[in-house]
Amino acid sequence: MRRSQSVLIVDDSSIIQQTTKLILINGQFQSANIFCASNAAEAVKFCQQQTFDILFLDFNLGFGSTGLQLLERLHHNALLQHSPLIFILTADDSPAVLMGFSEYQPDDYLVKPLRLNTLKQRLEYSFEQRAMNDRAFMHYQQVGISGIELMCTQHTPPLTIHCTTITAVAKRLLNQKQPHLYDDISALLTLLQRLYQSLPAQLLLIQLWLQQQNFTALGPLLTQLRSSYPNHLMVLEYSACAALLQHKITQGYDFWLQAHNVSKNNLQRLLGLLWIESHFQNHSAMQQHLREAISYLRHSVWDKPCYHAFIIWLQLQHSDKKNLPVERLWRTISQQKTITKNERPFIYLLQAWQCLDNDNNLGAYKSYSAAQDAIHHIDPENHSFEFDAIALCISKRLTMTRHQTDCYQRLQHNLLQCQNEPHSIIKNMWLETMQPTSSHQTDEKYRYALRLVKQKYYVEAGQIILQLWPHYRFDDVLARCLVELFSRGYVDNNPQHQLWIKEARWTFESQDFKPEWYLKLKTQYRSLQRPLY
Repeated sequence: MRRSQSVLIVDDSSIIQQTTKLILINGQFQSANIFCASNAAEAVKFCQQQTFDILFLDFNLGFGSTGLQLLERLHHNALLQHSPLIFILTADDSPAVLMGFSEYQPDDYLVKPLRLNTLKQRLEYSFEQRAMNDRAFMHYQQVGISGIELMCTQHTPPLTIHCTTITAVAKRLLNQKQPHLYDDISALLTLLQRLYQSLPAQLLLIQLWLQQQNFTALGPLLTQLRSSYPNHLMVLEYSACAALLQHKITQGYDFWLQAHNVSKNNLQRLLGLLWIESHFQNHSAMQQHLREAISYLRHSVWDKPCYHAFIIWLQLQHSDKKNLPVERLWRTISQQKTITKNERPFIYLLQAWQCLDNDNNLGAYKSYSAAQDAIHHIDPENHSFEFDAIALCISKRLTMTRHQTDCYQRLQHNLLQCQNEPHSIIKNMWLETMQPTSSHQTDEKYRYALRLVKQKYYVEAGQIILQLWPHYRFDDVLARCLVELFSRGYVDNNPQHQLWIKEARWTFESQDFKPEWYLKLKTQYRSLQRPLY
């Protein structure tokens, strides 16, 4: 069996790579099946090209992602669904490092320098346990739970091995995400509880109950485990998830914060904390967490433009950096000298926000439009939640009702894809406070104004459009009506109306390719030739 098993060794030291490879060859592994990667990027490419039976991951990979960030990326990209054996190699066996890895449940930890006997013993144990797990799963497939019970009575290894085996079978079933298997999973874990109080089995039972949203059973078990293991990351994480799924936001935040203080490496949890702190205006905690997010974001699976934008958006709202150029803030996070095509829509959006803070509504609209045009050319169907969230806030500040509605609906659709996840609960809580401000009455008035224009009741139409403009600013249809009515003298020219007409003109002046009708109208009427700045 070993001769056919494939192995990936990820370590930035070629000496460690070769030493580990020689130990494996001495242990009857085939040299052609052993692959080495020097960094996380190479490792991800290997894992995308083929599946490995065993992974050896170093924690400190030099420049780029750490081994922990690599493991997070492999999980996030669903490259470990075949459940390979995972061994963590590290010279740093401090609790903070080991606790960070514990969230991804590796099979074992190996402290450098590697020793031949130690590695052989750990491999032997892991192979024996994996073989027993496979036999138990085969018994389950053949005759159900009774097959596993029979296997446990026929074999007499240490009780802990039976516990590990039953937990492994239950975990394999849970990973299939088939509700009809839930009764069998529960029965397996209940059987295990009669034999031995196993923490991994209890954590798996919590996972099951979280999927079923069985909060009645969850509460007592989580309380018991928090008492026995007050700083256990998974216990705290599941406690937070249970609280958030019940919309107990403050309690969920407290559990997440406690977990974060145990291990600061989980960026998904940190981003969740930032969303809650933003919603409740907890500025002091947010400043600290923003600094941590910037520090840990680079080279992680969350190192993406949408998360860069989210962090900078929070900085622009709540820090002394709000007046710094957006591109400078961006480069501080990305550590890149140039702005890429995929980053540009987020830059425009953040610049629009900064313009609003400086009372430059025309500049804000131009940058907002540029952001929407840029994202449309990159991916018109799949905006990130962060992009639409920032766009919604900008359109709300500019009272652009049509844009508010479009962004709001896209955000609702985005949350429906993962509505029972803790982050979605938090985001939905925020979204409920951002509902568009339009009403049936104003929508009806909008339609009535357009009917008046069509029927050539220009003076009355102009009056109603001016009443509507504060709710539908930079609306293409109303802007065209207002520009045409103004140019022909159907609109009163008082100071407030002049400002709104200016915005209506800017709706088209800000476009790189101005509409033909507007250019033609501009040549006919001097009032449209006056500069807007």
